[in-house]
Amino acid sequence: MVPNDVRESIDAACDRRRVLQAIGASGIAAGLGGRVAAQNGGGRSESDAGVDVIARQREGVVHWSLPGKRRLGQMVFGTPEHPQATLAPVLDLLDDGPVATLLEELPILVGLPPEARETTGDGEAYTQTAVPTPFSDNVVRVSGEVDARYRDRRPYDLPASYGESPDSVDFDIRFTDPNGARYSLDVKHTIQPPIPTWETGGGVVTDTWIHGTTGTESPLLPRTYTYAAFWGICDVVVEGDVVDENKVVHAMTVANMRKSDETIALESEMPLAPDETFSGQAHHTQVIVPPITVGADGPVHEAVNTAYQLPNGHTQPFIHLTFEEDTVVNAPFADWSFPESAE
Repeated sequence: MVPNDVRESIDAACDRRRVLQAIGASGIAAGLGGRVAAQNGGGRSESDAGVDVIARQREGVVHWSLPGKRRLGQMVFGTPEHPQATLAPVLDLLDDGPVATLLEELPILVGLPPEARETTGDGEAYTQTAVPTPFSDNVVRVSGEVDARYRDRRPYDLPASYGESPDSVDFDIRFTDPNGARYSLDVKHTIQPPIPTWETGGGVVTDTWIHGTTGTESPLLPRTYTYAAFWGICDVVVEGDVVDENKVVHAMTVANMRKSDETIALESEMPLAPDETFSGQAHHTQVIVPPITVGADGPVHEAVNTAYQLPNGHTQPFIHLTFEEDTVVNAPFADWSFPESAE
């Protein structure tokens, strides 16, 4: 049940839907920015100024996303005559190197080339991606639990020379795949992704907006209010064994974007009121392990070694989960104030 103050805030936000829509866009360490231990806060003490956001879900409903095509909205992607959110403007900001190569091979991180879009019969509008993505409406209900504490200590990214970030996370997650195999992620540390249009606040951001027209993260998900988000490096564990190392992981506790029919909203449909969502609550927590491995020379496009076999005989090359029954604590629009004694 969503508290009355949260529901009133979201209802008011929905009354402002048109205004919000009009706003629009407002070593491993060497490879992806500054390394910081997940547990030690990068050398800062807990008493330092900053924001802590806690989100958790005990064993409950999780959506496991399968590969599939993603609907495209005009607000984000424009029209065939005037395409938006293309790859070219971001590549123009980069020199040749591993990041540029990664984006050419995995453009959905920042945009979508026009040739990767399907159109209506008259060619006047985009309809969906021409290739499968991790952001489809094709999902399977599995189970899992997550306990995330986001520690936001630096609200800005450092250009060029990343250095150490004081941002950190405590992140415990367990879940199953559609066949019942048991997974966990071992998060090593946070990172500042070296993608020029992204604003990741040193690896952890709070009380902001990402995705869609923001320029931060994939535009294939809608622009959404973000209680907290982090980017990091993890190992993937299946049935107690480490099956993949040094994969990028991105988690975010955000305003709910899954509609009551289980589809993901377009940006033009956001924000959703709780009674418009699948779970009937204002927020959910998403976790994605994209097909990216980070090494001393930088990031490379490389499938995640999951245990789940798709109908085509290949194993699923990414993990995308949505925890639909989470509780948000110590954050804007928090469900309730978390007792100090229980931390």
